[in-house]
Amino acid sequence: MRKHMTNTFLIFAAFAFTCLAIATGSYFNAGLTMEVDSVSRILVRAPLDVEDAAATERNRQVARTLAEGLAEVHSVNPDKWVIVANNLSLLRAELDSIREEYRNEQAELEEAVSEWNELILLHEQAAERAQTDWREQVSAAIAAGETPPESPVIPLPPERPEWEGAVFLSFVELQPLFNAVQQELIVTMTDGNFEQMWEAIEKAAHDVQTTEIIHYLEGTTVVAIQETTVIAVRNALRASELDRVRDELAEFIVTRSLRANAIPNVEVNERNFNEALANFEPVIIPEGAIIIDEGQIVTAEIYDILSSLGMLAPESLLDNIYPMLGVFFLVAVLFLVVIMYLAFYHRSVATNFRESMLLFTLYLFTIALVWTVGSLSFPYLPILIFPMLVGILIDRRCAVALTFALVLICFFVVDGDLIYLLFYSVTGILFCMFSKYTTERGKFIWVGFLISTIMFALAIAVLFIVERNAVFVDFQQIIITALFAAVIGILTVFICMGSLPLWETFFGVVTPIKLLDLTNPTNLLLRRLTIEAPGTYHHSLIVANLAETAAYDIGANAHAARVGGYYHDVGKLKYPHYFVENLDGGENPHDHLEPKSSSQIIMSHVSYGLTLATEHRLPQFVRDIIKEHHGTTLMQYFYSKSREKDEKSDEKDYRYPYTIPQTRESACVMLADSVEAAVRSMIPKISSVDEVEKTIRHIIRGKLNDGQLAESDLSIKDVIIIEQSFFRVLKGMYHERIAYPSPSKESAK
Repeated sequence: MRKHMTNTFLIFAAFAFTCLAIATGSYFNAGLTMEVDSVSRILVRAPLDVEDAAATERNRQVARTLAEGLAEVHSVNPDKWVIVANNLSLLRAELDSIREEYRNEQAELEEAVSEWNELILLHEQAAERAQTDWREQVSAAIAAGETPPESPVIPLPPERPEWEGAVFLSFVELQPLFNAVQQELIVTMTDGNFEQMWEAIEKAAHDVQTTEIIHYLEGTTVVAIQETTVIAVRNALRASELDRVRDELAEFIVTRSLRANAIPNVEVNERNFNEALANFEPVIIPEGAIIIDEGQIVTAEIYDILSSLGMLAPESLLDNIYPMLGVFFLVAVLFLVVIMYLAFYHRSVATNFRESMLLFTLYLFTIALVWTVGSLSFPYLPILIFPMLVGILIDRRCAVALTFALVLICFFVVDGDLIYLLFYSVTGILFCMFSKYTTERGKFIWVGFLISTIMFALAIAVLFIVERNAVFVDFQQIIITALFAAVIGILTVFICMGSLPLWETFFGVVTPIKLLDLTNPTNLLLRRLTIEAPGTYHHSLIVANLAETAAYDIGANAHAARVGGYYHDVGKLKYPHYFVENLDGGENPHDHLEPKSSSQIIMSHVSYGLTLATEHRLPQFVRDIIKEHHGTTLMQYFYSKSREKDEKSDEKDYRYPYTIPQTRESACVMLADSVEAAVRSMIPKISSVDEVEKTIRHIIRGKLNDGQLAESDLSIKDVIIIEQSFFRVLKGMYHERIAYPSPSKESAK
């Protein structure tokens, strides 16, 4: 409860300090009191060269208008004629087929009419005979006094066959779509006239298509055709001496077959556009020149100039209160996001008072520095101290999230702009990532120069992004600014590294210097191990080497793993003679104890180790490794011994009652501890290095199957790498003791 109250107080204190810094910072800073259309009561001179942005923008807009009005330069695409020629060839084939079909239909019609004429003749002859027979029958009937027969019914003659015009249905599938008159003309035209017309079509299409055609509309529906193109087609057809109807048909086919072939010359057009766009002069008010004189009306343009120089006072409190409340609310949300992030992903800040105080101090220190130099612009702000120190002293992932929030908050402290946001957002992450390498003495100088180089290039890139072509107005100043960014980058690295002992002293932070101190053999606990438990000390050294190598190979904190390996068994100082590595060939005291008593003595080395770690103020990560290096492992030897006497023995009595490894470093120490003990016990029996490798694999897979690595964030790939690392180290340590089998007689020959 007390920790929660302390953390709550620190959060509210940081929030209040942030709001105070923003309220009194450059964003709401005081200056000249002027309004647009008011009369100036003072004379104001330019404190430095300043650009009249409005006048420059007018010049720029004029240049842009001229640039946008430039006529495009085009090139003719010769590939389009290939497409047009192919389409005309296909169309010619289709029309030839239709014309042939039309001739076939006409021939069939003529044959049908001929057959009809013959049928009509036969019909007339039959009708005449029927009439003659009937008249004879009538005469005979009258002579005989009988009733004459009725007139015979003459069947109707067959109808004359008509041409159905089925050939015109084939035109529906053609492109372009021909009207009825054009279709009639195509099928009835003589072969000579058609061939003459088609030669004119191909020649006109080639002549026009190989010239520049712009904005020519293509597709099944032609909405509009460029007038100059139509005129060019007519002129090309004029020399062909076609009659009017064929000339109109040829014009229709050509205009519907052409394709736009003008390709914009991108390189030339872009060069012309950029040259025209850059063809303006910026309007600069030189230093010392009068911006506005006493009694002069404050125009919007003058107001903007004063505003760009930061010379204007904030508006009235009534007008400022709402923007200020908006900023405070935004800051409150940022605080909430950061608090939730720390609660989810970095709980040690909430549980460790020193770490909370460290973060609180770093934040307030950075805000205070930024507020002090808030009148300076990018890249002179000391914001980058925060991400590097947080990355080194606390956590890199934590530093990334906090840096984003800090950059946004400082935006309102210094009245930042887009250049500020881009530069410090990217460099903040850069410092967070590179903080991993600054802790190594042999690398941090090179890291400093690398960061310096990147910041130089990044400063130029950001200015190009925001200012665009305007950077070339004063490119020398851009280079100077980038050089300052580079210098500040390397100075930040050196300042952060130089201040590490200070943070270690006041907040107990584990820095690389602290790690070196913890691994010093003259350290009190390590000195006691060498004297009181030399076997344990030797075992710890080997475990440290194994854990460090494995942690390095999987990308974990190798320094932390090494320190954890040194101190993981420090609790054995309580009963050193009850541990096998310290017996030195003497009688084993466990032979005279009950298995349960032996197991309790063995387990006690963890709790006593935690007690010693607390008394000697060892870092928290060392205490965690001491607590987790056995996890909930079963003491198989004593459990089996107990089962021999009592089969009802409870397995829980022989499992370590602690926490399984929560970090990769702790897991490396656990595995190194088990592997070293197993390999050391089998040294006299080892006949080949293959047995060592099999033992390592068996021990690690046993821990994995027992669930001891379930919460350590180790992947299967990490486990395989750890096996290889252990084998490599142990092979080098014990190679002289391994009795390799002698060569066979056959191999000796």
